[in-house]
Amino acid sequence: MTLLKSLLCLKGHDNGRRFLVVSLACYLLLVLLSSALSQAAILMILLFVVTTAVLAASAFRRIHDAGFATPLAAIPVVIYWINLFGIAYIQHGSRWALLVLAVLATLAMATVSNARVRRNYQYQMGYHGPVNLEVSKETAAPRNRIEPTIAGQKTPDIEESISTNIHPTEHSPIDDIKPANENNEQNSTDASWDQQLVIWFNQNRQLSIMVAAIFSVMVLTLIALSISKNETAPEANNNSVQTTQPKQKVRLNKIEMPDQFWVMLDENDSLTIGWEGDIQTKSDLGENNSYWSAYTGKGDQTCVDLHFSLGADIKTLSVTVKNGGDYYADFSPTDTQTIVKSIADKDRFKLCGYEFILKGTRNLLRNNKKYKQYLELN
Repeated sequence: MTLLKSLLCLKGHDNGRRFLVVSLACYLLLVLLSSALSQAAILMILLFVVTTAVLAASAFRRIHDAGFATPLAAIPVVIYWINLFGIAYIQHGSRWALLVLAVLATLAMATVSNARVRRNYQYQMGYHGPVNLEVSKETAAPRNRIEPTIAGQKTPDIEESISTNIHPTEHSPIDDIKPANENNEQNSTDASWDQQLVIWFNQNRQLSIMVAAIFSVMVLTLIALSISKNETAPEANNNSVQTTQPKQKVRLNKIEMPDQFWVMLDENDSLTIGWEGDIQTKSDLGENNSYWSAYTGKGDQTCVDLHFSLGADIKTLSVTVKNGGDYYADFSPTDTQTIVKSIADKDRFKLCGYEFILKGTRNLLRNNKKYKQYLELN
């Protein structure tokens, strides 16, 4: 409980190592919970409140310890907020580069010091303030041995000795021993945590450098992998789109009709109506010579429907223009029977602003075994 109070205390002082440990703990929580922050608002709020309170209090004490202006304590807090919301909501891999800014700010705050301020205080676990972090020890009260005496008898020597020892004007050797012991114990307790850290870092300097280097490499590798992943994602999406597009049509059973148009079927029995029309340049067409596409909704809007006289409109899937002026209108295989019967029975149709007469088309269709099947279906 006293440790928690010291973490939230605003009147004390923190040395650089304590501030470094507090900051690393806050950023470690952020990294561990980063994947869930954007999806769990309550988790974001809790992390924001807890880490902000602890980090702000530690920065406040650190600034006091360094003898700097109090408003500077807001710098590490603001940088932590930038990392918190950036890592949680920015999807690009470069968001992890914000940790570099955090590391630089934390190291800068941890290394500043003021010897004139620090020499006046005793630190417990890197902290000096109103909260006592020392483990309380009960000291037994000193007891004086009382010699047994017979009733009515007095021991002048003992009485004289006692009166001499407790004389208020004389100085007792115990008075010299006790404060010295207490001061030594207090100094040992205050300095133990700092000294142990210093000794450990000095003894394991190479290990400390290695750990810091490994951590830096991991952060940089994570940034590089995230950036490369985001860069390759659009290419992967493009590849998936290309693989899902229809393959090149193999048009079969071509029949040329009297009014300068022709019909064809592919391997899936999807009907295509072709004709010669106005010349179109590459700049007039979209990707893959597209003149109209139901997939994108772009192109000549007169190509949206195939309209028969006294009949229903049939949606086109796409219209492409090849060789400058050869138009190919493709339809769904579910509409093939309707279109074949309409070409055989109707008078005319309109498509892409062109109108075609259907005189003599029925006999041509019946002479082809494939189209004859559609005409004979009910």
